[in-house]
Amino acid sequence: MSEKQMIDHKGYIDVNSALKLKEAEGRVEVDKMNAEADAKFRELLIRESAKETASKHLAKFAGLYLLILVLAFIFSIKFIPSESIAVVAGLITLVVSNLSMILKNIVENGGPKDEEDPPHHNKGR
Repeated sequence: MSEKQMIDHKGYIDVNSALKLKEAEGRVEVDKMNAEADAKFRELLIRESAKETASKHLAKFAGLYLLILVLAFIFSIKFIPSESIAVVAGLITLVVSNLSMILKNIVENGGPKDEEDPPHHNKGR
């Protein structure tokens, strides 16, 4: 709005027009701040490594995966031949143990490390 539109025919400031203008400016500013916050959040997600993403996922869902594996084994005993139960139990135990160790490492090590192994250290292995 121009200044002439905000001044009524008597020379006074049109308060309603001025308030509408300030409200519109405020909305634009809020929208701008929201867009900047969204852009920063997306940038953080993009910079996150696959290891960090996997750690966060497993930290949230490892317990559920363990529960599903154990329940699947318990319910599958009815359909597995008795001579194969030990093999299946061993495989389930292996997977549950590995998931438990991964979860333990996530909990013990806390957040992601700032320093990663440089690629040239892996050449001798």
